[in-house]
Amino acid sequence: MIERPNNNSEKLPTFSLRQATRDDLPFLFKVSTDAMRPVTAALNPGREFNEEEEFAKYEEKFEPEKIKVIQYEGHDVGRLRVVRTPESIYIGGLQILPEFQGMGIGSAINQELIDESNRTGIPIISEVHHVNEKNLHIKEKFGFKEISRNETQVVMKYTPKRT
Repeated sequence: MIERPNNNSEKLPTFSLRQATRDDLPFLFKVSTDAMRPVTAALNPGREFNEEEEFAKYEEKFEPEKIKVIQYEGHDVGRLRVVRTPESIYIGGLQILPEFQGMGIGSAINQELIDESNRTGIPIISEVHHVNEKNLHIKEKFGFKEISRNETQVVMKYTPKRT
Protein backbone atom coordinates (compact mmCIF):
# COMPACT_ATOMS: atom_id res chain seq x y z
CA MET A 1 0.00 0.00 0.00
CA ILE A 2 1.32 3.42 -0.93
CA GLU A 3 0.93 5.90 1.90
CA ARG A 4 1.39 9.61 2.25
CA PRO A 5 1.64 11.69 5.42
CA ASN A 6 -0.99 14.25 6.32
CA ASN A 7 -0.55 17.39 8.37
CA ASN A 8 -1.06 15.40 11.60
CA SER A 9 1.93 13.14 10.88
CA GLU A 10 -0.42 10.17 10.44
CA LYS A 11 -0.14 7.84 7.48
CA LEU A 12 -3.19 7.93 5.24
CA PRO A 13 -3.86 5.54 2.36
CA THR A 14 -3.64 6.70 -1.22
CA PHE A 15 -6.92 6.70 -3.10
CA SER A 16 -7.98 7.85 -6.53
CA LEU A 17 -11.18 9.27 -7.95
CA ARG A 18 -12.75 8.62 -11.31
CA GLN A 19 -15.77 10.19 -12.92
CA ALA A 20 -18.93 8.15 -12.41
CA THR A 21 -20.85 6.96 -15.45
CA ARG A 22 -24.35 5.66 -16.00
CA ASP A 23 -22.88 2.13 -15.79
CA ASP A 24 -21.92 2.82 -12.16
CA LEU A 25 -25.56 3.24 -11.08
CA PRO A 26 -25.94 -0.25 -9.45
CA PHE A 27 -22.59 0.04 -7.66
CA LEU A 28 -23.24 3.57 -6.39
CA PHE A 29 -26.70 2.59 -5.16
CA LYS A 30 -25.13 -0.34 -3.29
CA VAL A 31 -22.49 1.95 -1.73
CA SER A 32 -25.10 4.48 -0.71
CA THR A 33 -27.46 1.94 0.83
CA ASP A 34 -24.83 -0.32 2.46
CA ALA A 35 -22.82 2.55 3.93
CA MET A 36 -25.89 4.37 5.18
CA ARG A 37 -27.80 1.31 6.47
CA PRO A 38 -27.05 1.97 10.19
CA VAL A 39 -28.02 5.65 9.82
CA THR A 40 -31.19 4.80 7.90
CA ALA A 41 -32.17 2.22 10.52
CA ALA A 42 -31.58 4.71 13.36
CA LEU A 43 -33.60 7.43 11.63
CA ASN A 44 -36.46 5.08 10.63
CA PRO A 45 -36.76 2.41 13.32
CA GLY A 46 -38.93 -0.50 12.26
CA ARG A 47 -39.23 0.65 8.64
CA GLU A 48 -38.65 -2.11 6.12
CA PHE A 49 -36.24 -1.34 3.32
CA ASN A 50 -37.80 -1.83 -0.12
CA GLU A 51 -34.77 -2.18 -2.40
CA GLU A 52 -36.74 -1.96 -5.65
CA GLU A 53 -38.55 1.20 -4.57
CA GLU A 54 -35.36 2.81 -3.20
CA PHE A 55 -33.41 1.94 -6.36
CA ALA A 56 -36.11 3.60 -8.51
CA LYS A 57 -35.84 6.78 -6.38
CA TYR A 58 -32.03 6.72 -6.56
CA GLU A 59 -32.08 6.19 -10.32
CA GLU A 60 -34.52 9.08 -10.82
CA LYS A 61 -32.14 11.52 -9.06
CA PHE A 62 -28.91 9.95 -10.41
CA GLU A 63 -26.57 12.51 -11.98
CA PRO A 64 -23.29 10.68 -12.69
CA GLU A 65 -21.56 13.86 -13.85
CA LYS A 66 -21.74 15.13 -10.25
CA ILE A 67 -20.31 12.00 -8.62
CA LYS A 68 -16.82 10.52 -8.35
CA VAL A 69 -16.14 6.85 -7.69
CA ILE A 70 -13.55 6.37 -4.94
CA GLN A 71 -10.95 3.76 -5.82
CA TYR A 72 -8.52 2.05 -3.48
CA GLU A 73 -5.91 -0.50 -4.49
CA GLY A 74 -7.65 -1.09 -7.83
CA HIS A 75 -11.13 -1.53 -6.33
CA ASP A 76 -14.18 0.72 -6.51
CA VAL A 77 -14.90 1.30 -2.81
CA GLY A 78 -17.10 4.37 -2.48
CA ARG A 79 -18.73 7.50 -3.79
CA LEU A 80 -17.96 11.18 -3.38
CA ARG A 81 -19.98 14.23 -4.33
CA VAL A 82 -18.37 17.61 -3.77
CA VAL A 83 -19.91 20.87 -4.95
CA ARG A 84 -17.43 23.72 -5.30
CA THR A 85 -18.53 27.36 -5.39
CA PRO A 86 -16.63 30.55 -4.63
CA GLU A 87 -18.27 30.50 -1.17
CA SER A 88 -17.74 26.88 -0.12
CA ILE A 89 -16.55 23.37 -0.77
CA TYR A 90 -19.71 21.41 0.02
CA ILE A 91 -19.37 17.70 0.77
CA GLY A 92 -22.66 16.43 -0.63
CA GLY A 93 -21.92 12.77 -0.01
CA LEU A 94 -19.02 10.61 1.06
CA GLN A 95 -19.79 6.94 1.50
CA ILE A 96 -17.46 3.96 1.60
CA LEU A 97 -18.48 0.31 1.41
CA PRO A 98 -18.57 -1.16 4.94
CA GLU A 99 -15.81 -3.68 4.19
CA PHE A 100 -13.44 -0.79 3.34
CA GLN A 101 -14.41 1.46 6.26
CA GLY A 102 -11.93 1.99 9.07
CA MET A 103 -8.94 1.88 6.70
CA GLY A 104 -8.43 5.65 6.62
CA ILE A 105 -9.82 6.21 3.11
CA GLY A 106 -12.49 8.67 4.30
CA SER A 107 -9.90 10.44 6.47
CA ALA A 108 -7.57 10.72 3.47
CA ILE A 109 -10.38 12.29 1.42
CA ASN A 110 -11.25 14.69 4.25
CA GLN A 111 -7.57 15.62 4.58
CA GLU A 112 -7.28 16.30 0.85
CA LEU A 113 -10.35 18.57 0.98
CA ILE A 114 -8.93 20.35 4.04
CA ASP A 115 -5.63 20.88 2.20
CA GLU A 116 -7.61 22.39 -0.70
CA SER A 117 -9.55 24.60 1.71
CA ASN A 118 -6.36 25.83 3.37
CA ARG A 119 -4.78 26.55 -0.04
CA THR A 120 -7.78 28.38 -1.46
CA GLY A 121 -9.19 30.00 1.69
CA ILE A 122 -12.61 28.53 0.90
CA PRO A 123 -14.44 26.89 3.85
CA ILE A 124 -15.84 23.36 3.75
CA ILE A 125 -19.47 22.68 4.62
CA SER A 126 -20.68 19.18 5.46
CA GLU A 127 -23.99 17.83 6.67
CA VAL A 128 -23.88 14.80 8.95
CA HIS A 129 -26.87 12.87 10.26
CA HIS A 130 -27.06 13.52 14.00
CA VAL A 131 -27.30 9.78 14.65
CA ASN A 132 -23.98 9.19 12.86
CA GLU A 133 -21.81 9.78 15.91
CA LYS A 134 -18.76 8.16 14.31
CA ASN A 135 -18.79 10.63 11.40
CA LEU A 136 -19.50 13.58 13.72
CA HIS A 137 -16.45 12.59 15.79
CA ILE A 138 -14.27 12.27 12.67
CA LYS A 139 -15.34 15.71 11.43
CA GLU A 140 -14.58 17.24 14.85
CA LYS A 141 -11.16 15.56 14.83
CA PHE A 142 -10.44 17.32 11.53
CA GLY A 143 -11.45 20.71 12.95
CA PHE A 144 -15.05 20.99 11.73
CA LYS A 145 -17.40 22.90 14.05
CA GLU A 146 -21.17 22.63 14.28
CA ILE A 147 -22.85 25.73 12.83
CA SER A 148 -26.48 24.60 12.80
CA ARG A 149 -28.74 21.63 13.36
CA ASN A 150 -32.19 20.47 12.31
CA GLU A 151 -34.30 17.38 13.08
CA THR A 152 -31.94 14.99 11.29
CA GLN A 153 -28.74 16.81 10.29
CA VAL A 154 -25.84 18.64 11.88
CA VAL A 155 -24.28 21.22 9.56
CA MET A 156 -20.56 21.46 10.13
CA LYS A 157 -17.98 23.92 8.84
CA TYR A 158 -14.24 23.78 8.45
CA THR A 159 -12.68 27.24 8.47
CA PRO A 160 -9.46 27.28 6.45
CA LYS A 161 -6.10 28.01 7.97
CA ARG A 162 -4.03 29.77 5.33
CA THR A 163 -0.81 27.88 4.59
